[in-house]
Amino acid sequence: MLVAGGCHKKPSVPAPAPPPDTTSSSAKAAPAAVIPAEAEPESMSPADPATLPNAVGAKNPFDLGQRNFRTGKYQQAARAFEEFLSANPKSANRDEALFYAGLSHLLASDAGRNARSAEAAFKRLIAEFPNNAYSNQAALILALQDQVEKLKADVKERDEKIKRLAEELQKLKNIDMQRRPSRPPE
Repeated sequence: MLVAGGCHKKPSVPAPAPPPDTTSSSAKAAPAAVIPAEAEPESMSPADPATLPNAVGAKNPFDLGQRNFRTGKYQQAARAFEEFLSANPKSANRDEALFYAGLSHLLASDAGRNARSAEAAFKRLIAEFPNNAYSNQAALILALQDQVEKLKADVKERDEKIKRLAEELQKLKNIDMQRRPSRPPE
């Protein structure tokens, strides 16, 4: 059905929902970062870069260590975890930091690899957190590392023995060649 003679006005857009009441109990419990203070657009001015905190340089050493570990920067990760451990002796993340510090020391490139520091970190982890999942993994790594060192020693000993036997064999060949009379050409 058509309505004649009337003006066809578009319905108005509904008004935006009002901001939540800041006096409710849930709003009081929320951190300030979740519910920002309202400010007039005119009153906002660009911040002076000199007064801003250095967000990049002020990273938590634990977070920095994790990021460096994930990206394969093991030397930097080890330093960051060690810094975190010395600055936070009672941290809840101490077990994880000790574990990743040890791994970082082991996985670093040849120039940065430090098996002694890794072993020390793993042993501290096991001593401080004896029934921890990270401690169990650290104990396994230490046992494997010990086996690797024993195998290296066995290989070195075997190679030295092979070298001595080769030298003895060469001496015996020389003695045998001196004892045989030379045969005349046929």
